[in-house]
Amino acid sequence: MPSPRTSAPSTTTGTDALLYLLFGVLGAALAFGSLAWLTGNAANALADSGPWARFSATDALLHPDALWPHLGSTALLVGARIVPGLLTATLATTALVLWTRHRGDSKTGLARKADLAPLLDKEVTAKARDLRPSLNDRECKRG
Repeated sequence: MPSPRTSAPSTTTGTDALLYLLFGVLGAALAFGSLAWLTGNAANALADSGPWARFSATDALLHPDALWPHLGSTALLVGARIVPGLLTATLATTALVLWTRHRGDSKTGLARKADLAPLLDKEVTAKARDLRPSLNDRECKRG
């Protein structure tokens, strides 16, 4: 005969953490691609080396040299890699700090003394006597 379970199963598994991590990485990649396109176009406009490129976050993320072929290598590195990387890291850090602050407000955990007070003998007896006045002349038999 199997032994009975002594503890309740966890409500938060490692799968939740992996799902949050996946969403975070996906969001960071989307933000980096969009910011790389925006800052790459800004660098291209500042260098006056070609027209404004069409929106293609994937090309800006993976092949910025194909999106802005006339832009110099230093301007391309700064405009499509370094600046969007710093902006994405700042955005991700801010989102993580806000998320941990929001998650820290949850009221889970062990009960405090004030939470357990209504369940103690004196309070239960007083409530029972309040609800049923015929118990007033009886003595409490609990310990």
